[in-house]
Amino acid sequence: MKDIHALHFALSELDFHQTLTVVQGKWAEKAELTTFSQYFSKYWLNHRVWRWQCFQTPSGYAATNNPCETFNAALKRGVTMRRKLKVGALIPQLLLLYSNERMVSRPFSTICKPDARLVRRVGAMARANLLSLHSTSKSSIAFLLSDSTVDEQQDVVRVLSRPSPRVFDETRRRTLEDLPVSSKVNKLTANMELRGMPTSGWAVDMLTPSCPCKILV
Repeated sequence: MKDIHALHFALSELDFHQTLTVVQGKWAEKAELTTFSQYFSKYWLNHRVWRWQCFQTPSGYAATNNPCETFNAALKRGVTMRRKLKVGALIPQLLLLYSNERMVSRPFSTICKPDARLVRRVGAMARANLLSLHSTSKSSIAFLLSDSTVDEQQDVVRVLSRPSPRVFDETRRRTLEDLPVSSKVNKLTANMELRGMPTSGWAVDMLTPSCPCKILV
């Protein structure tokens, strides 16, 4: 699953293909993954379902879904109730949904807003002292190793993220983050908060706002 997560959180098409080359090389070394590798190439890399990577999703949308998947989720939740309906029964339900959607007024926004779960997670991590502002002097090694051009910008701050402690859940028989339920993510997604982070922390642009952390793409 780590390899699939790495592909999902690719920052660009070039990054995706570079990661895919590495991943497929790893899978080719293990005979037990031959069947899975063939399945993955056939069903997940074809022209019909190739837009599942994060860089295909507009900024501001959840990183776990693209707009099409979000719309399909609404259909399953509010129309089909996750059942297979025949065409004759499905069409009236779709017409009802479209009529209702047309009546719903949503404010048009011209700026990206963070996902509600992301806001809760940042707040929980800050209260747990897992996030901190990192300042470096221009004579320090950390400053010399970082992108000095970025650090000299007044609107950019360095945020250092630390992994959340994990506790064993007796009910689920696995470890979970020691954070409120509403702000937890799975282990593979949480790893993306730290993957590629410089020693001086993420460069967060307060003006844009933006951050190179993969979980925020």
